[in-house]
Amino acid sequence: MRVHLGSMRSLFLKIFLAFWLTAVLVELALVLAWSLEPEQVVQRWRSLTGDALAIYATSAAQIAEKEGPRPLAAYLDRLHSNYRIHAVLLDAEGNPLNGSVTAEERKLALSAQTTGSPELLIKSRQAIGAQRATGPSGKAYILVAELPRRSVGPFSGPFSRQARNWTIALLVSGLICYLLTRYLTGPVLRLRLAARHIAAGDLSARAPDKLGRRHDELGELVRDFNEMAFRIEELVRSQQQLIRDISHELRSPLARLTMALGLARDRQGAESHAALDRIEREAERLNEMIGRLLVLARIQAATAPPEKTPVSLATVVSDVAEDAEFEAQGRGCNVICTVKSDCVVMGSQDLLRSAVENVVRNALRYTVPHSAVEITLECNNGGPACILVRDHGPGIPEPELTKVFRPFYRVASARDRQSGGTGIGLAIAEGAMRLHGGSVKAANANGGGLEVTFSVPVKNGASG
Repeated sequence: MRVHLGSMRSLFLKIFLAFWLTAVLVELALVLAWSLEPEQVVQRWRSLTGDALAIYATSAAQIAEKEGPRPLAAYLDRLHSNYRIHAVLLDAEGNPLNGSVTAEERKLALSAQTTGSPELLIKSRQAIGAQRATGPSGKAYILVAELPRRSVGPFSGPFSRQARNWTIALLVSGLICYLLTRYLTGPVLRLRLAARHIAAGDLSARAPDKLGRRHDELGELVRDFNEMAFRIEELVRSQQQLIRDISHELRSPLARLTMALGLARDRQGAESHAALDRIEREAERLNEMIGRLLVLARIQAATAPPEKTPVSLATVVSDVAEDAEFEAQGRGCNVICTVKSDCVVMGSQDLLRSAVENVVRNALRYTVPHSAVEITLECNNGGPACILVRDHGPGIPEPELTKVFRPFYRVASARDRQSGGTGIGLAIAEGAMRLHGGSVKAANANGGGLEVTFSVPVKNGASG
């Protein structure tokens, strides 16, 4: 995976530098906290150097009694050369056996003689420690040692060792920050590549599935992106199908109009009436189709009904059933309307009527001859109003039950001229229900046929 670091606008670079700078600042804060808190240094000295001072003091007392002043001086010189510790051994009265001490150091030594525990004094550049010890003869001694304060702080040791330690710390923190940044920005870069492919026209491009299996916000983003890409692909394909369908549906009536007009001009008298009637029917069909397209366009662009007034669903379904009965008689069918209870909803009567009418007309188109289309209205107490429209046709394959409400979608078997479907009516029904806060769904009925159920919220206290 390529990571572009050439610009400060890079998300990868911003996150990486933010993490790394945070790590460095935390380290500096710890160092400053250490350096600015003398009490912590004292406590650390007591825990780290108490035993060491006791060993140094005991060793010095033994050497002083057994070997004399010169071996004692050599031992103390080794402490200075090896550990940069300047030490002086005092007797029980505070008199130095080698070297000299200041009054402050003498006071600290007498305090250690009294308490028997290590005593420490922290100065700006050094620390002074005093420790009592007992020689082989039982005589008491006090070792006073001066140590640079740096030897107990975070900057202890030679400069080369400090530089090495800081370099290692920076490299390790930088590596950790790089890996963490790459882990966080990797999905974003993959999404960017997929988005570029989609922008270039490859609508099948998706982010890798393994990124979608992450259990965090980035995984959710990848899943949402892939779902969005899938919907876009479906929408574009639907629009492409729309162009083909509209071209076919509009071109055919116009072609027949042209032919009928030509025949009308060639004929005279009563023979021209049939051709003119055909022109009128095709014009009406074309006008109806265009009207549905306009209704669908308005519904898709709206977020709420254009008007909200109390609407009686009993009146809506009764009017639709009455009008549909005329069309049903032409096919030898009938419409059965059952109103179990009236329901009043707030919304647009025209949109609600259009929704029910489109589904009923669709049912009349596919129900078998000499059968009935059943319309049932029921309003449950405290629940939504339900309108059920059932036909006795062939039904719809199960995988396509949710797809038939998409604009211009038609079941493959219905894409013929004889069926007369355009894939607009059910989309209008779904859009109208959505604007009213309701829903519509289709299901294959027991015994054959299709059931379409509308569910729409009722006005409070308006059912009966």
